[in-house]
Amino acid sequence: MTDLETRMARMHEHIGECHARARELLGATDAQVQAGFELHERLLVCDAFGFTPTVLSRLGVERVNRAIAEQWQPGEISELLLDMRATGIRHDDDAFALYAEMYRVAGVNATVNTAGVGPSLERAVRGAARFTQVCDCRPEFWAKALSGDDVRRACHEGRHAMIFSANNPPAHVGFRDGFDILGWLEIFHRFGFRVMHLTYNRRNFVGDGCTEPSNGGLSDFGFEVVAMMNRLGILIDTPHSGVETTLDACRASQAPVAATHTVCRDLSGHRRGKTDAQMRAIADTGGFVGITCIPYFLARHGTIVDLLDHIDHAVDVMGIDHVGIGTDVAFSAPPPGEPELLPMPPGRTRWWSLWQPGDLSDDPKVHRESSHGSLSWICWPYFTVGLLMRGYAEEQIAKIVGGNILRVFDEVQAAAGGM
Repeated sequence: MTDLETRMARMHEHIGECHARARELLGATDAQVQAGFELHERLLVCDAFGFTPTVLSRLGVERVNRAIAEQWQPGEISELLLDMRATGIRHDDDAFALYAEMYRVAGVNATVNTAGVGPSLERAVRGAARFTQVCDCRPEFWAKALSGDDVRRACHEGRHAMIFSANNPPAHVGFRDGFDILGWLEIFHRFGFRVMHLTYNRRNFVGDGCTEPSNGGLSDFGFEVVAMMNRLGILIDTPHSGVETTLDACRASQAPVAATHTVCRDLSGHRRGKTDAQMRAIADTGGFVGITCIPYFLARHGTIVDLLDHIDHAVDVMGIDHVGIGTDVAFSAPPPGEPELLPMPPGRTRWWSLWQPGDLSDDPKVHRESSHGSLSWICWPYFTVGLLMRGYAEEQIAKIVGGNILRVFDEVQAAAGGM
């Protein structure tokens, strides 16, 4: 077998494991799986917040290994690895074949992609460059979408649509002052960002995040940011914002507001979730809530069943027109057989300091549910199977898996007046 054939076989074995877990938990029959898969293939599926699949090329492995040998700082190597995983499809056709197969199996047509990863401005700019390159290098596969119509057009052409989302700006560090943040909002709009967080867990210039005990809401400056995002046509995203910050944003915004990847707090109790009051306020703006596939946010040991329970609850609270799915999970292809990726050096390479103790689980069984289980990104067709089994009509499922977020994009653009 060639290296590509070996990697493809390993990947399909992984996919089979995820699908078998989802099917078992759903208790789906052959007929139910077939009906769900056929429906999923007909729908325009948009992940309301996620990460594009990753695949390392041989060149990518060589590049990271060289950085390790040259004793780069752990954080620098981690960023380079993110670059190489995202842009592997540029380097060789084997990587692209694996990448395209992941999208084919998942049946995802569009992704609101975390292109501007926070918390620093430097990381956000690097992420923008990373995914601009991805779209530029494979125009036959990717179209960077600036509107709902761009998404629909790309899908009609047989391509996939990527909508840039940013954790930052205006989220955390790297700005001189508030005027600088407002200026960067325009710059990131020119980069093509159309979704943006107000806060990321902690307090910033704009307001309090969901882990702040004070729950102070938007600052005076935060109201200026909301108005600026409205004028630019950037969707205000509140998944990591505190209760009062979310409610303030809903009261102040002249366009729909979203929480693209969250859970129902009244079900799980997790503070990254949204209360019924917050969800109703978001629905009142015309916005939507995307339910995430993070197991620990859904339940102590969350599965696809909990995902569906949260969707049911959100629909009961907000109505069918205001609920989506924002997975917030990734999926990776097996690395090349050679060269082998060297071990990462010790050191802090991630920014979990923005989380409080107890917010994230360190139980490997919990993480496995989103990496090798029923909440894996590759299980998207089974989300449709599950919705069909819960009694949702085809028209309703079409809204949940993509239609609602495209409607919101349309309305945010319309409210901006074509700026």
